Amino acid sequence: MRSAVEREVGRGIEYHAAIGSTQDRARELADEGATRGIVVADAQSAGRGTHGRSWLAPKGTSLLASWIVRPAPGAPALFVAFAGVAVARALEGLVRANALLKWPNDVLLDGRKVAGTLANATSAGDGGVLVLGIGVNVHQRDFPAEIRDRATSLALAGHTVDRLALLARLTTELDHVERPEERERALEEWRRRSMQMGKAVEVRVSGRAPLRGVAIAIDDDGALVLETDHGTERVVAGEVVLA
Repeated sequence: MRSAVEREVGRGIEYHAAIGSTQDRARELADEGATRGIVVADAQSAGRGTHGRSWLAPKGTSLLASWIVRPAPGAPALFVAFAGVAVARALEGLVRANALLKWPNDVLLDGRKVAGTLANATSAGDGGVLVLGIGVNVHQRDFPAEIRDRATSLALAGHTVDRLALLARLTTELDHVERPEERERALEEWRRRSMQMGKAVEVRVSGRAPLRGVAIAIDDDGALVLETDHGTERVVAGEVVLA
């Protein structure tokens, strides 16, 4: 029998008290033929964020989930950006939080990271599959010293949120931004919420000199477009900070 939450979100949910990574488990399920499932965990021992960084959170403090999206969106990197829009909309709808977005996949409250998105896509004759992982800091009251100045939680921002309610609302918003007819609206909202659009930024990539310019757009494939002294440049990966 399906749970009330499964009926609300319209898909099966696999729950784990603890797991290595919801992303890894969702990929396993996708490889076995799963279509629209969600993997949720109270704790991860091998969660990952951008650039291979670890995403660790005390048990029960975060929403840690991965969604199987089949067929895969045509531009997975752009869908990751749209997932940030979905997170921002969910937070605004639940607690009136005004979240901003940082390319490529961070969601910020009060200038600090409250959530992140990560995707893994494969292509195939049936349209392929995308596994979208999202982590939202919900109940934390403190963070390790090395990230304390750039991380926050909904609790620290003064918001009380039920994680199941957040899961359901976020799934609804992800369904919206996945629709082709919603693409332009989501892209416009991404621009409006972006903390980087129209500002001077610096892109840092290991082993290369920093690239500096003004962020002017996000491309159809999710790349960040910069106007530099040498012309227009597309950035597909790297650490982007305000210059």
